[in-house]
This record gives sequence, structure tokens and C-alpha cells, in this order.
Amino acid sequence: MTTEANAEQAPPPEPVPQPRRRSRKPLLFVIAGVVAATVAAVLIVVFTVSNSTSINGTLTLLCDMQCTKSTADGYDGYADLHDGSQATLVDESGRVVATTELRRTPGEQTKIVDGMWVRTFTFTFTDVPGADRYGVHVGNGNRGTLWKDAAEAERLGFQLSLGS
Repeated sequence: MTTEANAEQAPPPEPVPQPRRRSRKPLLFVIAGVVAATVAAVLIVVFTVSNSTSINGTLTLLCDMQCTKSTADGYDGYADLHDGSQATLVDESGRVVATTELRRTPGEQTKIVDGMWVRTFTFTFTDVPGADRYGVHVGNGNRGTLWKDAAEAERLGFQLSLGS
């Protein structure tokens, strides 16, 4: 009887195939690509912004005691140089890269030093893009441009002096 009973038994069930797991490699590559692109974009912004700098300077006007103070803030012949006059910074190609204004310290009086009237203005150019060389110009079109290499201009600024 065992033989007969074995003959009528149902065949063993076929194994149920496991669901095929998708590979996660493509997803990992996509995530890595997005992260790399984000990091690159952040670095570009950081380095672009960090390439700008500030450049400071002073302008000293000297006038012997024979000249008279003009009704403007400057001296005779320097009426174009007063509190609020424009200062311009150019790069090596002559392109204007920044502008600012001459400023006097509030309440500062004109000094007399060794028989000379001395008036000092300060200026600061901010957000200056990188360049090999900078030139600064103040006042009217008859005044020249003073040039410095970028490292010196950034480190020491510009010290301008006009007069006797």
C-alpha cells in the first residue's frame, strides 16, 4: 500500500521565486552626481565672492601759506577735491571696477604743518574684483592715474599727495 499511496501523492510544490531585487547602484550614482554638482556650485560661489577685496587710500592736499582756502572744501586749484568727490579704481585694461567718494573725518580741521596747509581725505573701494594691477584717479579729468600692482594695492592701499 505504500507504493500506491506514494503514486497518488501530489508532486512537491515548485519553489516560489523570490522577487528580484533591483540593484541600487544606479540610484547611488545619481545621488553622488547631485552631491558633487552641489559641492561644485557652492565652491564656485565661494571662490567667486572671495576674489573680491577692499582697497583703501588717502589723499593729502598741501598748499603753501600764500594760497587761499576756496569757498569749496578744497584749496585754490583743488576745488574739485572735497568731501564727496568721486574716486575711481580701474584695472590693468583701464576698465572702471569700483567707485567711491573722498571722505574727511567728521570735525577734522585743516592742519598747518611746516608752513603748509594740510587737508587729508580717505577713501575705500569695496567689492573690488581681482586684477593684476589697479589704478586710482581722483578729481577732474586733468589729474592723472596712479598705478600699483594688485598685491601692493591690496596690502598697502594708495597714498596720494597733491600740492607743494
